[in-house]
Amino acid sequence: MELIIKVLLAINLILLSLYYMHMFQLNSYFYSRYFNWIKKNIFKVLLRSLSVIIPGVLLYLGNTISIIFASVILVIIIIINMPKSKAKIPLKYTSRVIRMLITESIIISLVFIFDYGYIGLILLNIFSFLLCTIANTINFPIEATFRRYYINDAKKIIKNMPNLLVIGVTGSYGKTSVKNFLVKTLSAKYEVLTTPKNYNTTLGVVRTIREDLRPTHQIFVCEMGAYRLGEIKEICDIVNPKLGVITSIGPQHLESFKSIENVIKTKFELYDAVNKNGGITFLNYDNEYISKQKKENIKTYGINNKKLDYNAYDLKSSSSGLKFKIDNVEFKTSLIGRHNITNITGAIAVANYLGIELDRLVPRVREIKSVEHRLQLLNKGNYNIIDDAYNANPVSSKSAIDTLLEFDGTRIIVTPGLIELGNESEKYNKEFGEYMCDCDYIFIVNSTVSKYVLKGIEKKKYNKDKLFIVDSPTEAVSKIIGMNLKDVTILLENDLPDNYNK
Repeated sequence: MELIIKVLLAINLILLSLYYMHMFQLNSYFYSRYFNWIKKNIFKVLLRSLSVIIPGVLLYLGNTISIIFASVILVIIIIINMPKSKAKIPLKYTSRVIRMLITESIIISLVFIFDYGYIGLILLNIFSFLLCTIANTINFPIEATFRRYYINDAKKIIKNMPNLLVIGVTGSYGKTSVKNFLVKTLSAKYEVLTTPKNYNTTLGVVRTIREDLRPTHQIFVCEMGAYRLGEIKEICDIVNPKLGVITSIGPQHLESFKSIENVIKTKFELYDAVNKNGGITFLNYDNEYISKQKKENIKTYGINNKKLDYNAYDLKSSSSGLKFKIDNVEFKTSLIGRHNITNITGAIAVANYLGIELDRLVPRVREIKSVEHRLQLLNKGNYNIIDDAYNANPVSSKSAIDTLLEFDGTRIIVTPGLIELGNESEKYNKEFGEYMCDCDYIFIVNSTVSKYVLKGIEKKKYNKDKLFIVDSPTEAVSKIIGMNLKDVTILLENDLPDNYNK
């Protein structure tokens, strides 16, 4: 019986360890973000951790009936702690995670080696939320060594390709779209490599260089993301960009940046690096934060401003796509969302600067496909779905609503609200709630910020019969289908990762 109890406690500990490792990874291994997540979800954490105290007390009593009851309760706890559904962003078993799990296993095995019995396993279950941070701290010298080796190796590869042109792309939003548009336009003349998916951190960039960069590549388009001051500079020190694109600046990741001034400083770390290398930075002058920065060695782009180096005009935006002109050359794309004209203009500007004629770029722009989960238009029978799951900031979310309202018929938004806005979270979510009140139906997904969105909706006195509170986007879509509406367009605005679900 003793062995069975220990096995059950060990199984529960494994489940908890993997769960908290997942949350630690989703918070980018930052202690501050992880402990902030714990603070916001303290009830859930305590429930998971302290539930083993009850079987612990029963085990202490020591009689057969209490031990049987303890076993039954542990089985119930294990069932509760088992994953109920597939994670939106599953735990990635990277080399770093595997090393941390090995360290955790060593810590756990010490309980058995020194025979601390039930008490040791129960204590490990109670403090399981700390295991990932303890393992990460223990592994720090190892991780630092690996990190240094990988970065130096990537630097060496870049140094051995003196003719490689590196283009850095950063911004609070729009950087992934511009990166993909650049690859499409530049491929008309050059062999281009880009950072895949969301590989926009230092080690993501390093991995791309070490695994994918070849001597045949002429241009490396490097997306650069950041949560803190100095992170874009760190990437720039590795890749030495000669050209840069700053797509936007706005109130995003304010939990870590603390202020918009820090966001501006961080994004312009790319400009500083490019300028130091004697290059040119392309700036989106539609963005008020960017246009206020008076800089040299720049090219400007945007819409309806003749003073810009690359100006898009004669704009036509509808549910069927976009049209616009640059220097009397007309461009067409099936993309939706007026702000995408600005993003495409940025890509055209860089390609043209590098010697590709505007006429030659027309078919390239026509071939541009929407970026997955970023205003991606999907036709599902009687329903149009605008999948904007990966956009989560005040500016792009309002643009997504503007795009939804260009469609005819019934317009429905499904959203949990906006995250990572720090002390400004209530302000921006209330504004977001007010802004969506022109939609025909609103579905709010329960989240840590949804209460603020609802305040904005209530302020506008929106029809409560057309407002629904749901636990998931899937539930929202099921309800919409059950309403038997005609000519429906659904905007899925921001699908939260698991660490931000309520």
